[in-house]
Amino acid sequence: MKITATIITFNEEKNIERAIHSVNFCDEVVVIDSYSSDRTVDIARKLGAKVIFQAFLGYGQQKNFAAEQSSNDWILSIDADEEISDELAREIKKLSLDPSTVYRFQRRTQFCGKWIYHGGWYPDILSRLYHREKASWSSPHVHEELSGEFISNFHRLGGHLNHYSFPSVDSQIETNLKYAKLGAKKLKDPFFVTMLIRPFWKFLECFLLKGGILDGKEGLVIAINAAHSQFMKYSFAYYSQKNKELDQ
Repeated sequence: MKITATIITFNEEKNIERAIHSVNFCDEVVVIDSYSSDRTVDIARKLGAKVIFQAFLGYGQQKNFAAEQSSNDWILSIDADEEISDELAREIKKLSLDPSTVYRFQRRTQFCGKWIYHGGWYPDILSRLYHREKASWSSPHVHEELSGEFISNFHRLGGHLNHYSFPSVDSQIETNLKYAKLGAKKLKDPFFVTMLIRPFWKFLECFLLKGGILDGKEGLVIAINAAHSQFMKYSFAYYSQKNKELDQ
């Protein structure tokens, strides 16, 4: 069965070539670009991808739009900063694809050049290969998921989906702030005390309970940044609510 690889992009010139090369076993590559201002589109087209422009609709919505533009029913969805490893590619190529099954990958993330295997980061099990008539993406502000009422099985593959999201500390802080703002929109009537307790608990969870300490100094930085992200999410939500009350 033919597979289309879909990638959503915005200013991903540093990542897009690696991502597209990793899915060169697919029958088609579709890139949905949110009007990048760098060389993302030029690189994607040069590598043979079909590029379609679409203003950003939200993560799940954008991925559903990508599936709709594909020539094939089987969709392999990856992010621009991800890479299908050789082992995972071999696993996918030998599959007898079942439309009622969603295929899951184990993702490992690189932080400042080091693969992270603790702190809740690994194994990060994600659903990424599916039949578009049987499953679709949810559309929350963050953390979209793949599901469908006609899906009866989830099958986990070997190999890794490599994630190059955080080449520097700055990049993680920027990402955490972005998700904190999006996550704040889901919170209702946050209490000020929660803004103090949640970050402390998040640090303990990441660094001690989930073994981030085993990743050394990188694990410590990740845990501190995770706590900071929690603090900012509840801060954004709390003061947004306060401003609404003042306006009223």
